[in-house]
Amino acid sequence: MELPVKQFQTRAEQAFVDLFNAAEQGLPGAGNPWVADLRAKAIDAYEALGLPHRRVEAWKYTDLRSRLTEALPLARATGVAVTEAELEKALGAEIAGLLAYRLVIVEGELRAELSDLAGLKAAGAEVISITEALQKPPRWLKAALGKINAQDRDPVVALNLALMSGGVGLRLAKGVTLDKPVHLIHIDGGEPASVVTRNVVLVEEGASLDLLESYASLGGRELQRNAVTEIEVGDRAGVNHVKLQREEEAAFHLVTWLVKLDADANYKAFQFSTGAALSRSQIYAAFTGEGSTLDVSGALLMRGHQHCDTTLLVEHRVPRCVSRELFKAVLDNEARGVFQGKIIVSPGAQKTDGKQVAQALLLSETAEFDSKPELEIFADDVVCGHGSTSGQIDEDLLFYLEARGIPEDQARALLIQAFVGEAVERLEHEGLREALLKASAEWLGVNFD
Repeated sequence: MELPVKQFQTRAEQAFVDLFNAAEQGLPGAGNPWVADLRAKAIDAYEALGLPHRRVEAWKYTDLRSRLTEALPLARATGVAVTEAELEKALGAEIAGLLAYRLVIVEGELRAELSDLAGLKAAGAEVISITEALQKPPRWLKAALGKINAQDRDPVVALNLALMSGGVGLRLAKGVTLDKPVHLIHIDGGEPASVVTRNVVLVEEGASLDLLESYASLGGRELQRNAVTEIEVGDRAGVNHVKLQREEEAAFHLVTWLVKLDADANYKAFQFSTGAALSRSQIYAAFTGEGSTLDVSGALLMRGHQHCDTTLLVEHRVPRCVSRELFKAVLDNEARGVFQGKIIVSPGAQKTDGKQVAQALLLSETAEFDSKPELEIFADDVVCGHGSTSGQIDEDLLFYLEARGIPEDQARALLIQAFVGEAVERLEHEGLREALLKASAEWLGVNFD
């Protein structure tokens, strides 16, 4: 008996399927059976799931079905000119000027003339555009792409795999340590569009990588971004991973990190968000080797009607691993912040140590913070905990600063800066730490120099 076809409930849900059907033959790797199979399974998964909505537990605070009313056409690499001045304006002078190996992706296309491909390769890294890799994939990328995934349970990740049109593959072979960070810059301009990118990062045994991902846009064009970064951290390898999101307020920003940690690996991540009308940052991390550590932190500063969702799922599948999460939210006007953090301790994952904290500072009575920390523990020898708080500026502290001659606006800014700084200070890269503290001061509209 033939199964009934799923009836989509919104125009946008069906529009994404129509977008895939119309674009399929023109997507990178269309002639490669391996890629075609990946895409077909992914779009089937999306069709089965549909756009997430508030009755889906993991998306109860971020209802995409009601917020996404259409599917914008896929961005095409049109050779949009991007100058250094535009990069500096979009990213901020401090971030744009960081000493790093730069990889610039414009409309999903890796732009060699804006990137430091030669320097990165000379330093011992292997780098390839996903557009090229889908045509003739190197063995390591074919073995990695789509393997760390949540597409059977997350329609956004499934849709990304089906429609991926750009991004980069980056590999550090055994023992390679770069002398400066890799700065992966996603920047877009031109007509309203969907930008769907996939990055694959493989850090092999004993290697070390500092990776900064920046997301920005030129002008105020409407943008639907769906980006996934897959990272495998090999045995005794280390990754410092930072995301800076400062897109225009006409943007929808959906970014997922899929992380796999092998034995004695170390993964430290930080996310800083001030942009986009709606943003959701997802991190799915799994410990697959014993003795590894994960530390994820972040800060979001939102105002107006902005909506920012941070969702984490950390799976302790093996014994003797440590995870830490700390997130700070500053919300003004009618902005809404969301934090969802789940730690799962599998049977047999003894000696697990997992803790998470989310804190929000509400600058207005109409701002909203929704926090849902969760623990699922199936082992008996563990140390796990979580906490969540929200509140307004401490009036006693504010009075203390004012009594010492500091104007009220600057006193408030100092207290907010200190609140955010607890998370930002976890960054090990001094230049980046100072740049983000300055970015938070700019958001506050003050100058502490």
